[in-house]
Amino acid sequence: MNKQIRNYLTISILCVGLTVVAGQAIAESSWQTQRLLAPSESQLKTERQGRVVIYDGMHETLVDRALDTQFGRVESMMFVGVRHTDPDGGEWADDDCD
Repeated sequence: MNKQIRNYLTISILCVGLTVVAGQAIAESSWQTQRLLAPSESQLKTERQGRVVIYDGMHETLVDRALDTQFGRVESMMFVGVRHTDPDGGEWADDDCD
């Protein structure tokens, strides 16, 4: 295989990989946020029946917002890996469960 084709394939594979990773992060974040702050009727029904939803890797401000605005659903929520912002603006995640 000539060098130009090999370089093209390598770049293509990297681009596809980065797109998949970025897409998963965006999709995961948006579906969790949607489910947390604007649940569907079917989700509310399953929560009333005892289902607990585990939200992973959400930022502390979003968790606080949910606890303030969705107070009636608190017993159906579990948060793990909550991301926090330190005074310098850096983010860190809970690691006490490792």
